[in-house]
Amino acid sequence: MPVAKKIQASIEKSSWIRKMFEEGLTRKAKYGAENVFDFSIGNPNLEPPAKFKQVLRDLASETRAGVHGYMPNAGYAETRKAVAEYLTSTTARLSAKMTSS
Repeated sequence: MPVAKKIQASIEKSSWIRKMFEEGLTRKAKYGAENVFDFSIGNPNLEPPAKFKQVLRDLASETRAGVHGYMPNAGYAETRKAVAEYLTSTTARLSAKMTSS
């Protein structure tokens, strides 16, 4: 079945991530899904641990107002701060380890 020209043009102009996803589907069809490791668009190669699934269930059942809304594009300030602090400490430890060698 032919693809409409507008849809085909849209696919050709899509992002690299989308192209990787489409290539994964093509390779799965050609070589068999069991022979293709598809890490595109968040496709992990193993199931999440039970603890993750439990936390996800707990969060999904949360009823606080706004808890399931979108976050700002830049992310939450407190999360960005925590990540920055972690990376700063990790980088400092790594730098110290590299200079002491």
